[in-house]
Amino acid sequence: MFNRLKIALASTALAATIMAPQAQAGLDGNPFEGLYLGFNANYSKVKTEATYEILNASTNTFNGISSTDNSSGYGGVLYGGIGTNIWGPLYVGVEGGLGLNGGIATVSDGTSSFGLKAGFSFDVNTRFGMTISDRVLVYALGGYTSMKFSSRGFSESQSKSLGGYRYGAGFEVGIMEDIALRIEYVRTEHSAVTWTQAGDSFRFDPSTQVIKIGFVLHMD
Repeated sequence: MFNRLKIALASTALAATIMAPQAQAGLDGNPFEGLYLGFNANYSKVKTEATYEILNASTNTFNGISSTDNSSGYGGVLYGGIGTNIWGPLYVGVEGGLGLNGGIATVSDGTSSFGLKAGFSFDVNTRFGMTISDRVLVYALGGYTSMKFSSRGFSESQSKSLGGYRYGAGFEVGIMEDIALRIEYVRTEHSAVTWTQAGDSFRFDPSTQVIKIGFVLHMD
């Protein structure tokens, strides 16, 4: 379903690009330059590699990983940044964002399930792209994320912020003066976390995939 949603969003964005009226995202000849603020609604999926170890055979309650479950969720992010055309249509920008993420990844032995859920995040990105017209910007991005994950299925609540490197791509389409539509796909590989339950130890190594759609206010 996640792949079908990516295809549907890409088709919608292409139609918007073709059918939208001529509009600039800013006031000058480089409409995506300068400061901007934005909001994205997120559809995210959490996956995890997991390993299991018995710490105490007399108290362990888990019989080994027999299946995994990766669920999707919804969230949003507020962000701001600055960008400029460095040479002709070539564009570079830096931005930061605060977000709330959804999605749960768990492992099961057929009876009990243990896992983690994505939560708040702080992102820092660098975007490199090209303004291919007065209202369309396409770009690739790379950056760093600190995302808080909370435990699921454990008797004691546990949480930890996990750093990770992110990469992706997206584009903006000017739909009104100073306002652009943004669609973006980002993948993040997070650091691992180990939590214990009774005589069992679980090590989770999560990754997240996020599709974002929202609006940008350019303030030049």
